[in-house]
Amino acid sequence: MSDNTPRPQPRPPIIKRATPDTHFHIDYDWWNSANLDLKTYLYTRMSNIGNTEIDFDAEEVDIVDPKTAEVRRVDGFQYMVQVYFSQLPEDFMASASLVDAVFCVLLANGNLPMSAREIAARVNRSPEVILRTFSGPRVYQGIRPVQE
Repeated sequence: MSDNTPRPQPRPPIIKRATPDTHFHIDYDWWNSANLDLKTYLYTRMSNIGNTEIDFDAEEVDIVDPKTAEVRRVDGFQYMVQVYFSQLPEDFMASASLVDAVFCVLLANGNLPMSAREIAARVNRSPEVILRTFSGPRVYQGIRPVQE
């Protein structure tokens, strides 16, 4: 017995080509799926870069979005990380690897998505280098393009 019903053809996923306007972020799920503890990693990084007192049991804090004036409650540790990485000395970016520099820029930005162009300006590298490094199949420190 032959079935004349046509089979549906699966469509391949649409993969957008990354451009300088593609936004990137740190994918926290990547850290979990890789069985890595981001909080411990950040604590180690922060204590290696400078002398910082870090309170793992920090309460939530209110922060105000400078663009929208919206008040958000965030984890105290997350806030300390953002403040810490936003105050790194200028020469840090010049001496850091590209992956470390981008990771620090995203953390300083509260892990709000940033375009390759914006990241490039902060780390003093070209957007093309950012795209080649972070839009390929290999994931560095959880940095990935934002899925639209």
